Amino acid sequence: MVIHIKLSNRTIADSDDPLGRDWYGYDRDATPEELWAHNRGDYSLSAERIALHRWAALNYQGQVVLVAELHDPNHEVLTLSTGRTKKALRGHVLPDGHPVHEALIGTRVEYPRGSRNAIWYSSDRETAGIVDADSAKAPDQPDAQGQGLQMDSEKRKALEDAAQDRLMHYYRDLGWTVRDARHNRPYDAVADRGGERIYLEAKGTQSRGESVIVTRNEVDHARQYPGRCWMGVWSGMRLKDGIVDPDAGAFTVLPFDPDKGHLRPRDFDWTLPDAT
Repeated sequence: MVIHIKLSNRTIADSDDPLGRDWYGYDRDATPEELWAHNRGDYSLSAERIALHRWAALNYQGQVVLVAELHDPNHEVLTLSTGRTKKALRGHVLPDGHPVHEALIGTRVEYPRGSRNAIWYSSDRETAGIVDADSAKAPDQPDAQGQGLQMDSEKRKALEDAAQDRLMHYYRDLGWTVRDARHNRPYDAVADRGGERIYLEAKGTQSRGESVIVTRNEVDHARQYPGRCWMGVWSGMRLKDGIVDPDAGAFTVLPFDPDKGHLRPRDFDWTLPDAT
């Protein structure tokens, strides 16, 4: 079951904001972690109803832009300057490739007719059939055959940022003008040279990199722009005290054509109708 939260446009927060925020609402330039931190509260939420939900999804203009898994404890109580109390959710942002993220991100959210509440507690139909997160956590680790999920957000960000920086530098050294586009786009960067434009996708993994996790949005975009999408894969990455070792592993740049190689779906388990 999912707690849906409707976001407004980015708005300046009050000086006595109970979460110490300077803004809330949707900001397309914010990282997913920033978007969650600025929008996880304060809301008139029911503790009893929160307890029935495992996931939270932020939506903007009717479309899911972020999915989070709730922690234990799953909320905290905020005391306003008026003495009233509200609640803020506690959780972490799900990464690309996580089955629940892939099932919900980009989907349309239809609130009940006549509802003016930003909060909607959905039924469990949305997540029925999704592989349970605990069984889907094949970790990203050295010597594994393919890329796994890196659930530590700091390690994941370090690997992703290093791989993207390396790919962008690679193309800049070849004379391309490269622009970072990793937030809210189905690609990480855009490169232009002599009237030609290509789209870049970076993958960083501690595994041998024989396979990497791609999202359905990345696949759809690559199919829409055949021959213009390229992927940089930095495999065998190593972290030392949270910092990527620049000399470890191997870096490969290749055309990103999802229909070459083997594309294995990993998002859903489908229960046949007669078995429900």
